[in-house]
Amino acid sequence: MGLVDFDVLLYEPAYTVFGEAAVLTLDDTAGTTAELTATDETAGVEVLEGPQVSTIRPCATVRTTELAEKGIAVADLPGAGLTLNGKAWTVYAHQYLPSPKGEAQAQVRLLLEEA
Repeated sequence: MGLVDFDVLLYEPAYTVFGEAAVLTLDDTAGTTAELTATDETAGVEVLEGPQVSTIRPCATVRTTELAEKGIAVADLPGAGLTLNGKAWTVYAHQYLPSPKGEAQAQVRLLLEEA
């Protein structure tokens, strides 16, 4: 019996139902862009900042598998622009969300600020 493929069984259906089209523009000299599917959490999500401080911040969540398919490294996300639901955002940080399959098949929460 093989391991459960969370990307196919959990993330893909959730992003099909709840995901929104987004355009990610990396902060590089080539102006690299990629169309992604992201869940819109720009109304605010509790995120940990610092040792014991949690804060409500606008966020979006994307899948690492989709980033890899588009040739985007997670390390390149800070400073990238994200257009989501007609609004422009800048990614100032990111956090991995827990996944039983590790970072290769995980979700990445993009912490956003208005562009």
